[in-house]
Amino acid sequence: MSKKNVYVDTNVLVNYFTQQADDVKCLNYLFTKVRKEILFTSSLAVVQAVGILQTKKKNRSAFTREKAVECIEKIYTKFSIIDLFGNDVKEGTRYENKDVEDNVHYVLCKKLKCSIIVTNDTSDYSSFWNVVALSPKETARIRKVIK
Repeated sequence: MSKKNVYVDTNVLVNYFTQQADDVKCLNYLFTKVRKEILFTSSLAVVQAVGILQTKKKNRSAFTREKAVECIEKIYTKFSIIDLFGNDVKEGTRYENKDVEDNVHYVLCKKLKCSIIVTNDTSDYSSFWNVVALSPKETARIRKVIK
């Protein structure tokens, strides 16, 4: 069992529910190998993911309300959820990284003492020295890091 806290970014959740192979493989691995108590996402990521899933994209229909609720329920059964507070947003503005939203995800990671963030946008977290950003395509590397 892993002793390192793992945070999962919004884009991985979206890709998991839209059946992107690397994200499905990665999360299925984490679901079987990492206890819920150390597998995290945030209320911010949940709301962002649902908002994206309920938006029509050129290659897929928007998720219905019922399908969105199913996704939320699955997230809550598989992850520990950290709630977003106003102070988290404020702290996120203190970092120089260009994307304030990613800074807020980092703040939440830091609060949870996560050493790993699983994201499809690893470069968004490259300026943060105390978290390792890994892509779902790097499931083999994730396996090594969480052991």
